[in-house]
Amino acid sequence: MSIDITRKLLSVVIAVLLLSSFGKAETVDKNFLQSLPAAEQAIKDSVDHWGLPFSDQLRRFVSARASFRKTLGEQAPKNFIVGVQHGLEKVPKNKYWFKGDYVTSVSLEAARNEYENFQVAVLPEIGKNLECVMLAAGDLHLQNGGGVISAQSIKIYRVGYVKTAAARYPALYTGLWPDYLLPNAPIKISGTDLGLFWVEIKVPRDAAPGNYKGRLLLKADDESVPIDVALRVHNFVLPKRVPFPIVVWTAPKWPWGEKMSVEDYRSLVAEFLRHGVDPVSVGRDFFSLEKNDFRILDENLEFCFARGLQLFDIPNPGGKPEKLRPLVEHLRKKGWIEKALVYSNQDEPDATQFVARNVPFYKKLKSLFPDLRVYLASEYHPNIDNGCDILMIDLSTGKGPDFAREHCGEAEFWVYYCHLPVRIDYYRPLVQAPNMQIDNEAIEHRLALWLAWKYRTKGMFIWAGNRGWSKKNTDRKDWEEAKWQLSDQPSGFPYAGIHNGNGYLIYPGPHPSIRLKVLRDGLEDYGYFMELKRRAATSANEELRKEAERLLSVPQTVLMDAHYFNQNPAGLLETRKKMARLIDALGD
Repeated sequence: MSIDITRKLLSVVIAVLLLSSFGKAETVDKNFLQSLPAAEQAIKDSVDHWGLPFSDQLRRFVSARASFRKTLGEQAPKNFIVGVQHGLEKVPKNKYWFKGDYVTSVSLEAARNEYENFQVAVLPEIGKNLECVMLAAGDLHLQNGGGVISAQSIKIYRVGYVKTAAARYPALYTGLWPDYLLPNAPIKISGTDLGLFWVEIKVPRDAAPGNYKGRLLLKADDESVPIDVALRVHNFVLPKRVPFPIVVWTAPKWPWGEKMSVEDYRSLVAEFLRHGVDPVSVGRDFFSLEKNDFRILDENLEFCFARGLQLFDIPNPGGKPEKLRPLVEHLRKKGWIEKALVYSNQDEPDATQFVARNVPFYKKLKSLFPDLRVYLASEYHPNIDNGCDILMIDLSTGKGPDFAREHCGEAEFWVYYCHLPVRIDYYRPLVQAPNMQIDNEAIEHRLALWLAWKYRTKGMFIWAGNRGWSKKNTDRKDWEEAKWQLSDQPSGFPYAGIHNGNGYLIYPGPHPSIRLKVLRDGLEDYGYFMELKRRAATSANEELRKEAERLLSVPQTVLMDAHYFNQNPAGLLETRKKMARLIDALGD
């Protein structure tokens, strides 16, 4: 579209705003609509994910474009505008649905040894296609000092979209949701689409605290615009690994059924560990109780321990716990037995199954190996600690997490996330609690760790790391070219329903998901809680201690309970900022 046509369109929109007569305004609206490209006319009767009609989406876009160009003046690009959004909103593909800020600057805060992220959206002019859009990072420089956070500490991804299937649970919309993150490369944008980049800054552990400034450079065809970045680095350090276990099950298989090589498998588990997630199946994915060959097992475990692995599980021996003896003795000699878990022999048991199967299995196994811990996902049953050492409860089942924590006896209390638990009953709707689906809002993934702090859980299990890759009616072999396809077939009995993204947090490559990134952000929030509690306990400042106690209780501006929380990310982000500044004020 030429610049002259664009100016004419803008003048028409201004006329709409100035006309007070409803009839005249309606006429101008129709004339404006008829002047738009076919892609826009095709969605003229639609609403966005917030319920805004297209007419107002268009008005909002034109208004943002005018403000953006006024702010940048002669430096403003003619063929696109730029939007910036934090990492707690999943940005739809349609450029008219964008809800972030139309600016070329971003302000962030982070601790040392923390990841902090944001998103850069490129929104083409109406009717304009962009053939080559690129985003590059530059160094961040400490103001009033010589410190530098190099461009190598800034990682940029292209955001990929997955088309969700119509599900029975509520979602903002069915359609293209952002989820997978691919390595940085030029992108093309056409139609009503926007282009989206995920920017991740890793603050070095030894970075000097203070205010840093720098720039990214966005290029689109023959135009460019800088993105100014301001980063405040706080005067405290997060641990290399926040000591709260988030565990997932993995499988050494590609979606098309081919078994992974050991090298490919290690790339997979390393990606989980980079995000603070334990791929616990590493203790059994390349090991057989029949062969008891420990060579690859030991190499895999040592590889993962070097990257922060906290826990792993070993094969379930079926009805013969004695089969574990060679393995358990080996783990004892290696000094790894305290990190070992074994899953019980009946997943998600009902009350009868728990008594008939889980309890006898537990008693026999513990009589042989008292130092080996058994974990189990289950609704609460009486005397639950007679069947497991770690009880994992879904947030919506039974009488709720408070009841489970108070009645789990000697068993550790964990929470688990799966979008189709069975042999249970709910006390509140599953969909009202946070979960890990592609079409859950990002705030839900992050709040999982705030709930873990509030309910004093000892760990968290997510079904699963990559076990949901394989679908019989879905071809995913060339998915990076053909796009990732989701099944529209319900899960089979006793499971049911369509669950978009259940069973995986990562894509073949391996490529991380936005869900995995947001989970790591939540884990770092958990690290804030731990550091705030530690410093407040030794502070002589009563006023600061009281403020710390208020924040450590998790303010109601963030959440009330597992089914009643603030969906606006501003509440969480503001609380996190207060926590960081209070940690600085308390001193070490």
